[in-house]
Amino acid sequence: MSAQVLSLIDKDLRRFMFKKGWQELKPIQNNAVKPILERKTDVIISASTASGKTEAAFLPALTAIASTKELKGIRILYVSPLKALINDQNRRLEEMTEFLDVKVTPWHGDVSASKKNKLMDEPEGVILTTPESLESLLINHVQWIKNSMQNLFYVVIDEFHAFMGTQRGYQLQSQLHRIENLIGKRVCRIALSATFSNANGVISYLRPNSKVPCVVITSPDSSKDKLSVQIKGYEHQELPEEEEGKVLPYEFDEIANDIFRLLRGSTNLVFCNSRFTTESLAAKLESLSKKKFVPNEFFPHHGSLSKELRESLEYRLQEGRWPTTAICTATLELGIDISDVASIAQVEHPITVASLRQRLGRAGRRDHNAILRVFLPEGATSTKRTELFEDTVLTVAMIELLLERWYEPPLEHEYAFSTMLQQCLSVIASFGSVSAKALYDLLCKTGPFNLCSVKVFMAFLKCLGEKDLIVQLNDGTLALGLEGEKLLSVWSFYAAFDTPKEFTIEYDGHSIGTVPLTRDLMIGDTFLFAGRGWKVNFFSQERHIIGVKPYQFDAQPLSMNGSAGHIHDTVRERMLKIYKEGIIPPYLNKTAKEHLRLGIEFFKDRQLDKHCLYEGPTGIALFPWRGDKVIRTIVLMLKKEAISATAYKSHIELEFTPKDSLKVAVFNILDAKDIDKIELIKKINNLDRDKHDNFISMDLKRTAFAYSELDVDGALEFFTRLRKEL
Repeated sequence: MSAQVLSLIDKDLRRFMFKKGWQELKPIQNNAVKPILERKTDVIISASTASGKTEAAFLPALTAIASTKELKGIRILYVSPLKALINDQNRRLEEMTEFLDVKVTPWHGDVSASKKNKLMDEPEGVILTTPESLESLLINHVQWIKNSMQNLFYVVIDEFHAFMGTQRGYQLQSQLHRIENLIGKRVCRIALSATFSNANGVISYLRPNSKVPCVVITSPDSSKDKLSVQIKGYEHQELPEEEEGKVLPYEFDEIANDIFRLLRGSTNLVFCNSRFTTESLAAKLESLSKKKFVPNEFFPHHGSLSKELRESLEYRLQEGRWPTTAICTATLELGIDISDVASIAQVEHPITVASLRQRLGRAGRRDHNAILRVFLPEGATSTKRTELFEDTVLTVAMIELLLERWYEPPLEHEYAFSTMLQQCLSVIASFGSVSAKALYDLLCKTGPFNLCSVKVFMAFLKCLGEKDLIVQLNDGTLALGLEGEKLLSVWSFYAAFDTPKEFTIEYDGHSIGTVPLTRDLMIGDTFLFAGRGWKVNFFSQERHIIGVKPYQFDAQPLSMNGSAGHIHDTVRERMLKIYKEGIIPPYLNKTAKEHLRLGIEFFKDRQLDKHCLYEGPTGIALFPWRGDKVIRTIVLMLKKEAISATAYKSHIELEFTPKDSLKVAVFNILDAKDIDKIELIKKINNLDRDKHDNFISMDLKRTAFAYSELDVDGALEFFTRLRKEL
């Protein structure tokens, strides 16, 4: 079959394959040829890193345009989440098209004006771009798109999983729908992605609101067949009060020593959960290199670094001439082609199984085992709150699910008002003025914002009008208002995403620091900062200020930083199974094994296998063993009943709550005929999650938050169990 399919590939592309020493197509490449050549369906190619996905898409796509040379204009539109990946793919495609008369042009902010002008004058071949640059084209050169893309055959979306369930993903869905609307035809979409636990479940993200069929081509996640893994535990050690919040705890010195000892001399990626940890750990490793009189091989990589520093490290990784270890955030999760990566490391617990999978896919490329090391500091505090050692159990649960090839499904569809605002203004700017009905039909009725009803859309347009983003002309159509024109006049408008805004924490009239706020906040909530507990007594979304007072209750409040709060139900259910079965995996070091053993012992001594409530010296703790949506909803329901509840890791802490008060609250919750989600979140002060949310009314923001972040049915199921214990 492979030889027969190979014969369908253009002869000049077969010359390229011969030059590379390829004797035949890989399975995913073989299976992709016919559906891509036929262009009757969309195609999703889901396989692990370095499995040949790019060639699977472009060998048949380039064949199709090479056989129709009489058709002019842009023939393939390639969209990537990263400029660095575009530059990498440009080099690969130029090599692939060496024997073809096909032009390949990268188009993003770092590409020279002369190269762009040449394509504007003579549009042809393949264009490689980002959603941000595509937005600029749709606003400023809409007629050029309409003319130059009349013969567009394919849209290729790289790292598709990175777009799904994100504001940038909704932006891209809208852009592709707008382009098809402009040129008046459906274009075959080809998505390239890392493996999914259920690839068929992602079809609706490739072309929402449509019945176009889609062929899903998958390949076994072979890199996990050769996986070596170890969790290295470290005892948490308390810092002096004057150092807390300023430096990494002492155990990170041990972690730095182990990273230096284990990774020096090879190429590795070490992922951290925060920029602070990334910078601090890289500094410790550089200092170690100086002390030992050896060249430094350890360098930080995160979004706040300058472009020059990031690209210098990326070049060093790609060249592979010198041993290099990048200490990085998620910035190196995606697919720039790095040379032979010896191992992947994770400092502190993973955020999701899917991100762990994506990170692991960067290693094990050259016929050797993929190596994963997790450096995990954890220890019991004086309050005994962490005796369950939940970070260790969470990490074991995620690794077990990874080995079983389970990954979190994409986030469900959202209202995405921020990106809908961007797309509304973009469409209006493209044409000068547009009717409200045309906007609704394009973006909501047939586009990706299909959760939005006509009633909600009219309320949304009213918000834009009140903020002078849009105005209504005499003929009834909508045009940009003064504020709308200002918003579009800056380059940052083209991006749907935004970095989290820094909030200043103030105590007694003085600033004690700033934090990027990544969790919902209410007056009375507690959090950990600079090694001390604080309680919120004032909050200003507009001024980005959090007023606090010291929090002296003998407990460890929740940190402001960390994951965005989307630990999945399946992960918490697996944690419960680990506690119940009491099996210690062999891939834990001595300290991690002891932490897990102590956590299991605590779990069984308190009979948490039979009960979801535990009364300890610091108060009542609740154990739903459900995901963050359910836990968030439980906390909000209890707060509405005047119970002071705080989510802490995988469970819920109740402050100064008598059992009788909890019993009354639970009965009230279960006796209520209807739970109003909007009422639950009325006291949450910071609902500006996405870039343009400050223009959206509080009513619409509450609607969006309640839809995306709450699970009332899951919470009620827990309260039903809890009532039986009370």
